[in-house]
Amino acid sequence: MGNLEIKALACVLCLWTLASVPVCRAGKGRDVLRHALPADTLQQRTSSKDIRRGHRMSTSAYPVRIETHGRVVMIHSDHVQLLPIYTRGGVLKMTLRLNKGTNWLSGLPRGNYFINNRPVAIK
Repeated sequence: MGNLEIKALACVLCLWTLASVPVCRAGKGRDVLRHALPADTLQQRTSSKDIRRGHRMSTSAYPVRIETHGRVVMIHSDHVQLLPIYTRGGVLKMTLRLNKGTNWLSGLPRGNYFINNRPVAIK
């Protein structure tokens, strides 16, 4: 074995030892400290109660006018922008790219949604 191979083997052995230490300690009945991870929007489950407690949903940068016509939603915007749509539970359903003028959205399943922080019911 060459000098480089011995160093690589020693490095792998050290990494394996460090990785197995917490597992060995937990196996002996000792308490394992768990650190709280910072909340991430991808990992955090939200509900409508969470929204009322201060969690914020994204809104469009410019004002929009929203009207429903049966199962079709008419969204009028004076600017090209992105518009997020959330379910009643506060989960991001989709993000729409709005063009300037009138935009029509169809195909949303029946339910209650938040579009630009306004409740919209699709029946």
